[in-house]
Amino acid sequence: MHKVRDALIEVIIIILIGGLIGGVLALVSNLFVIGVQWFGQQREASDMLSVTLAGETVSFSSVIFLWVAAAVVVVLKTGLGIARWAGPADSMYAAHQVNEPLDIKTGLASTLAAFASASGGGSVGQYGPIVHFGATMGIWVKRFISSRLSHEIYLGCGVAAAISAGFNAPIAGVIFAHEAILRHFSIRAIAPITVASVSASALGSQWFPHTTTFEISSVLPPLAEVVPVLVMLAPAFALVAICFMAALRYSAQTAAKMNTSPLLLPFIAATICGLVGVWIPQILGLGISSINEMIAGEFTLSLLLTVLIAKLLMTALCIGFGLFGGVFSPSLFIGVAAGAVAGELLMLFGFADIASIISVAGMAAVSSAVIGAPVSAVLIILELTQSYEYAVAAMIAVMVCNLLTNRLFGNSFFDRQLLDRGIDLLKGREAIALNQQSVGPFASQDYVRAEPSATGSDLREKMRPRGHTEAYIIDADGQFFGKVSIYEVIEAADNSIRDVVDTRPLTLYMDESLAEAMEKVSQFVGESLPIVDRATGELQGSLTEGELFQAVIDVQNQARGLERA
Repeated sequence: MHKVRDALIEVIIIILIGGLIGGVLALVSNLFVIGVQWFGQQREASDMLSVTLAGETVSFSSVIFLWVAAAVVVVLKTGLGIARWAGPADSMYAAHQVNEPLDIKTGLASTLAAFASASGGGSVGQYGPIVHFGATMGIWVKRFISSRLSHEIYLGCGVAAAISAGFNAPIAGVIFAHEAILRHFSIRAIAPITVASVSASALGSQWFPHTTTFEISSVLPPLAEVVPVLVMLAPAFALVAICFMAALRYSAQTAAKMNTSPLLLPFIAATICGLVGVWIPQILGLGISSINEMIAGEFTLSLLLTVLIAKLLMTALCIGFGLFGGVFSPSLFIGVAAGAVAGELLMLFGFADIASIISVAGMAAVSSAVIGAPVSAVLIILELTQSYEYAVAAMIAVMVCNLLTNRLFGNSFFDRQLLDRGIDLLKGREAIALNQQSVGPFASQDYVRAEPSATGSDLREKMRPRGHTEAYIIDADGQFFGKVSIYEVIEAADNSIRDVVDTRPLTLYMDESLAEAMEKVSQFVGESLPIVDRATGELQGSLTEGELFQAVIDVQNQARGLERA
């Protein structure tokens, strides 16, 4: 009976947690898009700073709106003391360790900053910030609803709900949380994440019935006609994705090297993006309507090439210069544009009109390479179109594109962001845990210490009852002087040991990680290693190889337990 009661309680908690997180994300995700679209309508209808050029009236309202957005972003960052905006990369890292949890204030501020940027017309997206908001929301809920579920499951619930609400794709939401964020599957995680994802989709459809994001026709030519074309085009989609991700990194690196105040950088991005948007308004904001128009074949080839290049450059500029937002939506836009360009070119050479499916496949291929979630991208297409044929066609382009980008760039743009910070998720939770845990807490006080003036005979008698074959020498100022073995002690006899001390022994420092310690001791032969305070030079303790190996095993087991929870 106890097992039945505990199981029922767990099911109730899962439904409560998943339903709560799903409901909040359904509300936030839809209101985010509705709010951005409303501000976009106000921007398009505004005639501020209108001038007449060559007989035509041109409004520079996009510049004004983006200046306001940049001001809001700067005020949020300075007023709330945000050191760095947070996004999906931070959610991924938080899911793989417990020592550096998500900061709720930073998560909420990042979502507001992305909303301001997109509302002002910045060439940024909404999915990344909402995904991170979902992860932050999950961690926040864990503070108030305690359960046996680990922190990463709460986080995964928020991520799945964000994708599910954004695309009305609950299956893709579940898979995305596991494929891109958690990077593993478990029965305990599947249930609450599924509840959150389904709740977000169902409640979003109920509360906002007329907010379909993408309009994709399910009419498709025979796969035999489409698949060979997509296989040939996949390398081109990979090239576009790599160029986009490289431009994002280059823009951020350029901004970091500029001798300009970080508070001015968003205004530079706002000015340039706003001026470009005066003549190419399709690249402003989320670009949802433009995506639908490109899929429907309403853009000319020249316009497609223009918006493809402009969107790529302006997104890189905005995000790199601090006009914060997501890269997922822009990657969808860029992928659709690349596919539409390819479709138009094929028609010029006499091929059948399959531009629509190529656009959708390009959207899936480029976006999946950027976010590192190929299976999720295919499922999003399946749930958006309700077409098995569309999903299969997209899958061909997605898999070939991801194979190439993985080899030439990396697993995803977010993985590359973490690599730039010295974090490699591909090494797994155990490696991250070993890099986070310093050797300081494992310092043992079971060692023999002496001054340089001590004689070998005296030190030998001191070492004998302790059973040690090594001793650490501390000078009169309390600084670590060196290390001496029993052989040198015997050799010194009644003379001072100062001349036989090894003053440069293999040493561990308090702030060094267990991973670094393991590398150091790979060639070590001896009884133990000294642990020294790097700042003061004082000996803090010793560590034997056995103690080090046991510490590593304990940390690894803890990391494995987190993954299996």
